[in-house]
Amino acid sequence: MEIDKKELKKVSRKFRQLASRVINARVSEVSSIVRMFIEYIDDTPIINEYIQSIYEEYPNLEAEVEQVSGSYGRSVLPTGDTLEQEISWIYQILKFISDNPSVHIFELGWGYTSSRKYQDMVKEFGNRVVMPFVEGINLYLSDISTDMGYDEESKFMINISGGQAQVNISNDNSTLNATQNIQINKAEVDNVISELKTNLEKELVDNETLKDLLFSQIQLIESETVEEKPKKEVLKTAIGTVQTLLKTVPLALTAAESGNKLYELIAPLFM
Repeated sequence: MEIDKKELKKVSRKFRQLASRVINARVSEVSSIVRMFIEYIDDTPIINEYIQSIYEEYPNLEAEVEQVSGSYGRSVLPTGDTLEQEISWIYQILKFISDNPSVHIFELGWGYTSSRKYQDMVKEFGNRVVMPFVEGINLYLSDISTDMGYDEESKFMINISGGQAQVNISNDNSTLNATQNIQINKAEVDNVISELKTNLEKELVDNETLKDLLFSQIQLIESETVEEKPKKEVLKTAIGTVQTLLKTVPLALTAAESGNKLYELIAPLFM
């Protein structure tokens, strides 16, 4: 398939927004939101083809769902032993829920909490089942974005096989201008850093340790971008750390977007 980085960003943003809705859904709406989430995945080639490339059939899924649903919290659904198996199996669980409205998600989440409130059961299903799936897909999309570099306009050909995505410039864009402008817009960088800090304060209000780590890396970036000759390895490591840490918080949507924008603004300095 062909896709450029702007399109990839839109896919990633929509995926994470829908995932956030599933994870934070109310009992009364969670089934319909899971259905929307699965429909989006099935209709989005760059995600669906990846899932199909690592597909491993969930053994006796219907029987497992029936058993767990009737266990009154004494058991939970197995979700695989490897990252690829986890993504494949959880997708199949969500697909089964989407196709079978009679399945009650709170029953599947009961085993993850001592609470007897249906909302808590749904919340824990989101945290313990949906979240690992979201993190796996988000990591895959982020790796593709990294392989694309900071070129927004060129079309890239994505070939997926065995869970691996090969990213190549499309034939129609085979001739690239090799001259790179190593200057950056400092005012724009400062604005995005300010935006990133604001978003971190909002979205990591309950995680001071992670927030402190991110702010220390941002401080490194700020200090290097004012230098006449910034140390590119320091910059690459710092922004890479910011992006990696934000991947551990899939619901920090605006912070992740700001981190990506910052990467693209300072990427010319890596050349």
